[in-house]
Amino acid sequence: MGNDCLTVKKAWGVYDRWLRDPKVEFRHEPAEVDGFFRHATVHLSQVSAPKALGDCYLLALSHASNATLVTLDISLSNLASKTNQDAILLT
Repeated sequence: MGNDCLTVKKAWGVYDRWLRDPKVEFRHEPAEVDGFFRHATVHLSQVSAPKALGDCYLLALSHASNATLVTLDISLSNLASKTNQDAILLT
């Protein structure tokens, strides 16, 4: 992301602004996410894949929440396509 990448301090500032914004809503994780997450990681059972685990979690969370995932990450978008999940790739 080059020069658009924020420092951790600035990222926390953005997060703090979101917390104060009445248009932003934070939700609890749906109970179903665990089952979806386990299912999404079956193909990773024999490998060490920390990034893929994070991607699988995001897909499971969006699926359990009945939401569309919006991402800048092409590999996450491709994984969503392979698992027949809704994802929008911003370019």
